[in-house]
Amino acid sequence: MAKNLKIIPLGGLGEIGKNMTLLEYGRNQIIVDCGVMFPESDMYGIDLVLPQFDYVVENQDILRGIVLTHGHQDHIGGLPYLLERVNAPIYGTALTIGMVERQLEEAHVRERATLEVIDDTQTLHLGPFRISPFAVAHSIPAAVGLVIDTPVGAIVHTGDYKLDETPTGGRTTDLQRLQALTPHGVLALLGDSTNVDRPGRTPTEQLVADTLDTLFAEANGRRIIIATFSSLLARLQEIMRLAEKYGRKVALTGRSLQQNINLARELGYLKVPDSLFVDITDNVADGNLVILSTGSQGEPRSALNRMAKGEHRQIHVHENDTIIVSGGTIPGNEEDVGRMLNNLFARGANVIYGALATVHVSGHGSREDMRIMLETVNPRFLIPVHGETRHLHLHARLAQEGGLAAENVFILQNGAVWTTDGEKAWLEEPIPAEDVYVDGYLVGEIGELVMRDRERLAQDGFVVVYVPIDKKHKLVGEPRLFSRGFLRMDQSSVLLDAAVKELKRELKRNGRNHDDTVRETLQNFFYHKTQSRPVILPNIVRV
Repeated sequence: MAKNLKIIPLGGLGEIGKNMTLLEYGRNQIIVDCGVMFPESDMYGIDLVLPQFDYVVENQDILRGIVLTHGHQDHIGGLPYLLERVNAPIYGTALTIGMVERQLEEAHVRERATLEVIDDTQTLHLGPFRISPFAVAHSIPAAVGLVIDTPVGAIVHTGDYKLDETPTGGRTTDLQRLQALTPHGVLALLGDSTNVDRPGRTPTEQLVADTLDTLFAEANGRRIIIATFSSLLARLQEIMRLAEKYGRKVALTGRSLQQNINLARELGYLKVPDSLFVDITDNVADGNLVILSTGSQGEPRSALNRMAKGEHRQIHVHENDTIIVSGGTIPGNEEDVGRMLNNLFARGANVIYGALATVHVSGHGSREDMRIMLETVNPRFLIPVHGETRHLHLHARLAQEGGLAAENVFILQNGAVWTTDGEKAWLEEPIPAEDVYVDGYLVGEIGELVMRDRERLAQDGFVVVYVPIDKKHKLVGEPRLFSRGFLRMDQSSVLLDAAVKELKRELKRNGRNHDDTVRETLQNFFYHKTQSRPVILPNIVRV
């Protein structure tokens, strides 16, 4: 009996992050990428957000392997958590596998995976799937897209890409190989949608190199501090070339930056002499020093943010510093970045960021890049991926403007089961694909109810209520109220006394269900008096 191909996104649709897609044919399954998403500003206390792995765990006996497109955290960061529940071989380019191995070792799950290095000249066979990587230009070296040949037709997964003819890393998107790998046409394209709302082509990385050269020249005699993504290795290489050109030494601060540079040097992606580096504590004249730092996103514990707050142990920002923030702001981080920039300006530094100079360009193709990709691939079906909801819809609209029939474009949600027999395509019953929250060592134990409580606590605070009762469940003595994040006890005695009086009245009227009575009475009272809804925490004490 003929089998159908299923494509099931578990993350990356309607959001930027936690990219993960399953392909399933009969009793065979492969995974493309397994990433995390960083928390939005209203996800109080959450460290990371994962895809929901339940379907993979339940079907791990048919999992043939995990194939990775590149080494960014939104594509590999979920692997340590997945491998706590399944064993699987993992395939990726040398740099990607090197970054994965480091993460798995830190999470103590390295033994649960076989790591296999592949390159963009070979083809990988996993069950009925024949997977051929092709090189793409992105903001990290050794990124690839994938041509996945299946029994019902070829699937193209672009990964993250842009069509940059002059990338500083020298690696362009290989559209010729992509076409050579698909001589019989393409059944479906899973295309990166991130920058579809930006017209034209994404600017070349060479513009950043030229801008940085100018800024180095202008900073003569002054210390330069540059914050960028630790995975932007091509840009780091350019910064180090400029440091040599202008007679400066390079000091590193930030653990991920140090780890990625060490790994890239070991694998030959960064070519830098040992003599260029100095320790952050070495006594080097300001005009002879470049400090490379993490923190372009304003992360609270990052090196640059600690400098901005005056909390970095070794580096103190002063007026003569030139600080270059060379990283585009990830959606959701705007407030953190803005706050950090304000603090740096307040310290008198000369701060250069994206609104002032071309110190960052995106690693994702813009609208014209995507139109060229659509024309090159010419798929029968399009599934826009890697983008928020508006990006997916705009990508769909772009494809339809190019002649793709509306019924052949599928805007999916995470958990959708897209099915095809090679001729037509349809949707089947979706599978669970909720956000899974990571809070410290808690994985998946923080649900929507807890998140709603945290939101209320952040907005209105809480009130703890001690209610003394006797064996007959009668109130004895005075209820006591303690507030945090709602009212100051010493300045709100009139309101709190009135709340106690109202509570005593209701407890005498309803002498049994104390918890509910306390909660409902005080919630109604405080909302009526203050228009706020603090969380009420009853504590019934038998005396």
